[in-house]
Amino acid sequence: MSGNNLNRRLTPMDALFLYAESEEAPMTVGCVAVFEGRVPLRRFINMIESKLHFIPRYRQKVVPAPFNAGLPTWEYDPDFDIDDHIHLKRLKKPGTEEQLYELSEKIFQGKLEMDKPLWEIHIVHGLEGGKSALIVRAHHSMIDGIAGIGLMLVIFDAEPDPPKVRKEPYNPEPIPERSALLYDALWDNAIEGVKHWATFQRSINLFGKGKTEKQVVDSVKEFGKVFLDLLMPSQRFFFNKAFSGKRKFAFSECSFSEARAIRHACAGSTVNDIALCVLGGAMTRYLHVHGQSTEGLSLQVIVPVNIREEVDDGAMGNRITFLPVKVPLDVSDPLKRLKAVTETTRNLKESRVADSVNLLFNLLQGTPPALQKIVLNTLAAPQMQGVMGLVPQMPPGNLICTNVPGPQIPLYTVGRRMLKYYPLLPITLEMGISCGITSYDQKLYFTFMADGNCARDIHVLRDFHLDEFEALREAAAVDERQYVQIKTSMEPGRNGPSKKPVSRRGPERAVAKKVTDKPADN
Repeated sequence: MSGNNLNRRLTPMDALFLYAESEEAPMTVGCVAVFEGRVPLRRFINMIESKLHFIPRYRQKVVPAPFNAGLPTWEYDPDFDIDDHIHLKRLKKPGTEEQLYELSEKIFQGKLEMDKPLWEIHIVHGLEGGKSALIVRAHHSMIDGIAGIGLMLVIFDAEPDPPKVRKEPYNPEPIPERSALLYDALWDNAIEGVKHWATFQRSINLFGKGKTEKQVVDSVKEFGKVFLDLLMPSQRFFFNKAFSGKRKFAFSECSFSEARAIRHACAGSTVNDIALCVLGGAMTRYLHVHGQSTEGLSLQVIVPVNIREEVDDGAMGNRITFLPVKVPLDVSDPLKRLKAVTETTRNLKESRVADSVNLLFNLLQGTPPALQKIVLNTLAAPQMQGVMGLVPQMPPGNLICTNVPGPQIPLYTVGRRMLKYYPLLPITLEMGISCGITSYDQKLYFTFMADGNCARDIHVLRDFHLDEFEALREAAAVDERQYVQIKTSMEPGRNGPSKKPVSRRGPERAVAKKVTDKPADN
């Protein structure tokens, strides 16, 4: 991950995550990872420090442009001290995973300090069974999911005893004076404006390439429907309301082999489609528990889409766009629900709606900075849908769900094997629940994050999610005996699995397919 791939100035998408956050809704992403053995603090710090030249963004902080003449820039922090970013926490006995997850809830409350690089890692000792954990937190303006996986592959190793990396000296240039920052902003505006208008025109040409006139018109119409969906979602559910700032987490996992077997049994579906289908079934039951009817309703899920190209490989920052995917809540048959979700996502892909959304951000990047800031602040506001008071105040969707493929081999840090990896993504704009999914070492890991004012019983949704995955697997006639048995080590309770275990009746056996270090095919 070279510094050559880093933009000095934040993009509008990066800046959106800065402007969107509040103390009650911090825009931070991260993970909770469990390791076998004890991760030693000083050895871990030395290892991270030796690799920081591979990830220079982690020594940079956000510096606003004078007079808002441009978007902020990333500047090297002359006072950078790694001990300000890596901390040790100890669990009281007995050190259950339940205690670990309660600690992670507290750590993910509130904003990161803006006067230093926007990341922190908490090493947790005292986990029962001699295990330890890492709770990692970074600002979304720095990384998206794909960049986060890239960071994981830099920090962690593919073998327990890798070659040592020599620490490089850190001698940053001073942060430029305000006059220089102002001149840079004005100059960048002139250069970037021309570049982004050229990119916008090229994107329009690519958008219509190979299409008939009717296909282009149909794509524009589909984008118009999606844009209206973003402005006026069909339904506000009980968890779409103002935040308290408190966080509630629930975690689960399932066999990645089973998910792929369902995908093969249901030709045309992807692992993403399966995840949305299962989420829809779980949410239907969750809403019923809370007394809400789902007849004729859909769940509008905001799905981040990776738009990285080869030239962006390894780049930090956000290379994403968003799609609103409607998941039916009144279809009880899991296979029919999966078919509906698959058709919806296929239509969105064929209409290249994600490209259309990205076109809007390209267009925004070619406008004057003052206008960019006004637009971004408007998008970031909870009442972003209000157009002169004519449109009701509504969140752009009901919840956010993202699925990021990860490595399918074990990873290590300072010789300790990572056993579990739960992704964490923020909640915002009165979308009081988020669902983060990633694949690692032949498993799919799910994290449900909720605001304490919106969904205190988020573990109930997680339990329904486990049941719905099993229901879809059985409906798809996937023989569970052929796949890896999932065992849970968490204590029953608020964040742990329910007392009713997930059915895994068949004998455990190893996955026959050779494990590779390629990302999962999601």
